Amino acid sequence: MTEIPIEAQIKPFIFLILLICFLSLNIIYAKTNENLGNKREINAFKGMLVSFMIYVLEDSRLLIGDAFYTALPRPIVLFIMSTGFASMSFACFFWFLHVSANLSKPSGLSKICSFDIRTILIHLPLALVLLLLYTPLYVCVYELSGNTPVFKPMLSFILLMDYIYLISATIISIRNRIQAKTKHEKKKYNSQIIFILFFTINGILIAFLLNLPAIELCVIPVVLKLFVELQDAQIYTDALTKLYNRRRMTDFINEEIATCSEEHPLTIIMMDLDYFKSINDILGHEEGDKALVAISKAMRKILLPRNAVAARWGGDEFVIAGKDPALSSEFRTLLSKTFEDNKILGYTPSFSTGTYICTSHATTCTEALAYADSALYKDKEERHKTAGDFIQKLHEIKMK
Repeated sequence: MTEIPIEAQIKPFIFLILLICFLSLNIIYAKTNENLGNKREINAFKGMLVSFMIYVLEDSRLLIGDAFYTALPRPIVLFIMSTGFASMSFACFFWFLHVSANLSKPSGLSKICSFDIRTILIHLPLALVLLLLYTPLYVCVYELSGNTPVFKPMLSFILLMDYIYLISATIISIRNRIQAKTKHEKKKYNSQIIFILFFTINGILIAFLLNLPAIELCVIPVVLKLFVELQDAQIYTDALTKLYNRRRMTDFINEEIATCSEEHPLTIIMMDLDYFKSINDILGHEEGDKALVAISKAMRKILLPRNAVAARWGGDEFVIAGKDPALSSEFRTLLSKTFEDNKILGYTPSFSTGTYICTSHATTCTEALAYADSALYKDKEERHKTAGDFIQKLHEIKMK
């Protein structure tokens, strides 16, 4: 009986691992769309998936074995090897972009002054890696000695450039984790923080499993977890305004009521847009959606530095909740000021609010919201006594 070499026995399993990994990444890529997050965040995540897919294709050389290094023309072999290293650097680069996608951008003069240097700094590590891999400098990273690759000290420099992105992304995730206001957000950032362990473990595995698809064994569970986190975020996010939805806000209020007291009261504000039906009827539903988005952006802006969150409760109604001591007294003033500075709409939106301050954990979420809704109804009744002026303004805008 002829004994089958161990290499021949392993190759079917290598092929199966590569195939499953590549197909899984393709499926996740196809299911990843802008409904799961903002455009920059999703494009960066998809870029990372593509980088992993390229790496899987490059790792198909494992099916050929050492013969790979002599079976193809030398320039092609060098290009494939360099692409393998570059694909992992691109994965780290896109991961950093994904994590930093929700950071606020510089605006005005600061944006003009900082754009070039910020862009250069972000792309510099990746540019250095590509310079090393796709120019004659590649000999500082690796060389081919017969049918065996020999790795050089500059390979450590490439790993250092990768870790610049990974460590920066981890620092951002830790900061976001500290600032997170709900358990769902904390869960998302926890997953981002442990992502750096994935690359670290891969580096260790590759050192011991040089001719096996070590990275592919780790890619699928990690990427799948990240994808599930994106989907979970979508479940708890309003599609139009990108605020929390009703389900997520209910969870948040229940969590906060459990720890509220006279010393740490929970402020709950119900708010809705005045004359929203008139905006839709006179200017159209597209303008109505624009108003909802504008009010959502305004609330995110004023609540970001405060211990409070906002959610779209339904239609033109919103709920704001948090334990910021000044929330009940400052919210209306801050939001009105933000609307006055608004340049997107051709008018200054009017809104009504109702506030309830909860000081007892015995109060239920339903009861707290009912108290706030009752106060909202009274405020709305008062404000709708002067509806004529605002509706006249809408007709004037339509005639322009």
